[in-house]
Amino acid sequence: MQKYNVRFLDRYHVAENTMAFEFEKPEDFTFLAGQHLSLALPELMYEDERGEFRTFTISAAPHAKTLLITTRMTGSGFKKTLAEMPLKTEVSINGPMGEMVLDENAPAVFLAGGIGITPFRSMLLESLHVGQKVPMTLLYSNRNPDVAAFHSLFVHLANMQLENFTYVPTLTEDDPRNKKWTGERRLFTSDLIHDYVSNVDECIFYMGGPPTLVDTVTKTLSDMGIDDERIRSESFWGYE
Repeated sequence: MQKYNVRFLDRYHVAENTMAFEFEKPEDFTFLAGQHLSLALPELMYEDERGEFRTFTISAAPHAKTLLITTRMTGSGFKKTLAEMPLKTEVSINGPMGEMVLDENAPAVFLAGGIGITPFRSMLLESLHVGQKVPMTLLYSNRNPDVAAFHSLFVHLANMQLENFTYVPTLTEDDPRNKKWTGERRLFTSDLIHDYVSNVDECIFYMGGPPTLVDTVTKTLSDMGIDDERIRSESFWGYE
């Protein structure tokens, strides 16, 4: 793991209260889809008891020319600084880190809740880039459509570009904004998984989301008879 100084290039909204931040990618910075990095800001514009460091999954694919992180905007001093600091500000990154990477030899099932979607954006875009043929299914849970980061990208990949990819978004909140929604509304139960994954005994399951979701779904998979070796996860604590 190395330390790099890079420039901040851009920021934009990708969902309600969720932003993506783009940084320079050093020539010798190589990573695997699903890995993460730590980010240090040179100076905080607002107080933050957790300081100027945070860890983020890299939501860009490894072949991309820049680095991208995506996060919920919680109002912490760190996040507020990210949202307001000038472009071209120099920041420090350390990485890459993490072992939740795609096994190219087995069908993949991605189970994402909220901002836990970020490693799977990287995996899917890299799979498209390299022409990977392994079957992949993404089940993506959000409260309502407004908070579903990258939803339109996954619809596009499933409909137009990525072979052997199935996208199943599910909305769990009974909200007026959802009234036109005709898709899934179920939580990540064994019934939902079996309805969209016919070969569960052959798949590797990857999870990203709040610790409570990861713990609950891990138990569900275990109850379905999925061995621990075929369950990989990353918990997203707090979002501060």
